[in-house]
Amino acid sequence: MLLLQKIPFMDRARNAEHDYLFDKIVNSIPLAFATEHNFQAYHTRMTDALAEEHRSYTQTTKSVDTATLIDKDAVRDKRYRRLKLTVEAAELDADAETAASGAKCLIAFGTANLAALPYAEETAAVRDLVEKLESDEYATHVEAIGATQALADLKAANDDFDATYSGRAAERYARDTATLSTKEARVAMEKAYYEVMDILNAIYIQSAILVPDADTAAEVREMADAINAHIGQFTLNLARRGVGSATAPEGEEPADPSETPDPEQPEPTDPEEPGGETESPDVI
Repeated sequence: MLLLQKIPFMDRARNAEHDYLFDKIVNSIPLAFATEHNFQAYHTRMTDALAEEHRSYTQTTKSVDTATLIDKDAVRDKRYRRLKLTVEAAELDADAETAASGAKCLIAFGTANLAALPYAEETAAVRDLVEKLESDEYATHVEAIGATQALADLKAANDDFDATYSGRAAERYARDTATLSTKEARVAMEKAYYEVMDILNAIYIQSAILVPDADTAAEVREMADAINAHIGQFTLNLARRGVGSATAPEGEEPADPSETPDPEQPEPTDPEEPGGETESPDVI
């Protein structure tokens, strides 16, 4: 007689699947119906839980794309290379004064290849180089070899990269300090929905049997049909991965889906973290 049952294999759902399913379920239950039948507090708790899961999930998956950082680092490396080549060319110039200015500016570069450093170190090193070449000691020599614009371009590219890199750090901090982890948000969402589910089942039993009310029974049945359709699609998607079917590995405990990124939206590898790219892609 129950129109709605607990959803199977919830622990095997990926974060994206879980979030998508409950978004559809919650939107299948109108607030007007909850208000009319005096369970709006439970409906509000359910919608709040959905909002918290959305927030937790997006904080887990959203970050500045690594490709964006790579692109901006490549621009910076090219600006660095252009400036250094300008200085090196000046050092070889036939004009003695130009060559002397080039040799002076080359001292500021030192022996390290800044483009090969990890992101944070390169940012600091390039900033230091720019400050040196802008100082009174070097400024006239930079101007003498015609490198003023090249230096300004490098400074702009470094500042642009730093702004993007710092933004990603802020996003990571927001994810790490989220009110609930994705795992906790999933559990809260399921609990809030099951409370509403029990209320809908009770209303249906009352309106279909105890105190017949055809209109109310039809409304609940319509909601239940929509919810069960979404659950059916959800379980079908899981079955295609072998979850709940004969192809599932027997006796194997599933990994916690909330602890790993979804394959649809993998967390990008930070080039500065172990296993990531340690050098900028464009080096001299």
